[in-house]
Formats: sequence, C-alpha cells, structure tokens
Amino acid sequence: MLRFALAVAIVGLAAMGLTTSLPLLVAISVLFVAGIALAVPSLVALVGQLGGKSRGIAVSVYTFILFVGTSLGPIISIRFMEVGGYTQTFILLALILTLGLVAASLIGEKASVSKSV
Repeated sequence: MLRFALAVAIVGLAAMGLTTSLPLLVAISVLFVAGIALAVPSLVALVGQLGGKSRGIAVSVYTFILFVGTSLGPIISIRFMEVGGYTQTFILLALILTLGLVAASLIGEKASVSKSV
C-alpha cells in the first residue's frame, strides 16, 4: 500500500506542473493529497512495526522528521520557483518524492529479509 500511495502522490505532483486548467489542477491536487493521505498511516504503521520495543520513540522521531519536512517544503518550493518556474518546481518536487519511494522500497525489502532470518 505504501508504494502505491507514494506512486499516486508522485503522479499527482508531477501532473500539477503540467496543467494550466483550474478544474484539472484541482482534480490532480486531490489525487496528490489522496496519495499522501494513504502514505502517512502506512508509514506510521511501518515505523511502529520496525521499531519493535522502541516503537514509541521510533514513531516520535518519524513525526519529528515529518514536521521538519513540512516546514522545509515551502522554503524549498520557493527556491525552486526562483530558479526555474512553475512546471520545473513540481517536477523537481516529484523527483524528491521519488527518492522517498525508492527509500520506502528498500526499507520494505530489508524488513522482509530480517523477518526471514
């Protein structure tokens, strides 16, 4: 579910930079938000599961990182818009989110390997 949710968010974020139609932009924004809304609970569950006995601390650290990202997101977006434009900003942010998808995929593989050992 996590990979699917992140993929939906990536597609929505990249597509936002490619449209100029307001109704389509709203629909694509809903797609992006739906992906994020599905990803966050999946990530909390994964962090809690991988945290083991220290799941409370693990979820707290995850939440801290989540809020740091939420705080830095607008700053990074403004910098991208100063350097490039509207389209480039959304494509670059989608690429950053793609790095998160790759990281989530690696975590999933490591979790399944450690469970089988």
